[in-house]
Amino acid sequence: MMMKLTTELQNMKQTSSPELAMDGLQFVPGLWLNGKYLWMQDTMEKVLYDEGLVIKVMQEQIHSQINLSSVYVSNHSHITKHIHILAMHFLLNVGQDNLTFVSPIENHIIHHARTQVYLVNGHCNQTGMNGSTTVPLWNACTDRIWSSIKKGNLRYQPMVKGPAASIFKMSASIEPYQTRKFETWAISGSNKNELILLEKALLKKHTSIS
Repeated sequence: MMMKLTTELQNMKQTSSPELAMDGLQFVPGLWLNGKYLWMQDTMEKVLYDEGLVIKVMQEQIHSQINLSSVYVSNHSHITKHIHILAMHFLLNVGQDNLTFVSPIENHIIHHARTQVYLVNGHCNQTGMNGSTTVPLWNACTDRIWSSIKKGNLRYQPMVKGPAASIFKMSASIEPYQTRKFETWAISGSNKNELILLEKALLKKHTSIS
């Protein structure tokens, strides 16, 4: 699975077309557990038999400018699981002038793509993302995203210009026979202020997020 995603990312062609650069962000969920991680590509459900975990992903476009993804992790084992849900976002069609960066004050990730701007954020149990990074696209599915795979710590790199992916994590402990819900959203607009207003409206409307 990881090799397939790595190949797809590495083979993506750059473009100078403004129309293609307007394409939406791609979302790939992942999971870290006990010093190991995996990415879910082209699947909405994953069963980890050895760990007794089931991961299900649901995606919906709740507004013309807002995509909301919900990741449900169910623990069917007798042991509490301490996990990180990973959220990778990247543009299929990118230019060298694109800019991806972490905004630490608002705790957001911003993707700039010509005239389009994307805000990325997430939440679990009223707690936001607790680790984030931006990486060149060709490093997105490698161990270079980590400062410590064993501890589940992402390598902090706040800004990348050109083809890039953003990755953040949300952490939780899942008791035996419990299900946790993680949510991440991507909002598109023409400027950062517009994105902030749209996010406030999203948080107000969806009480499960706020």
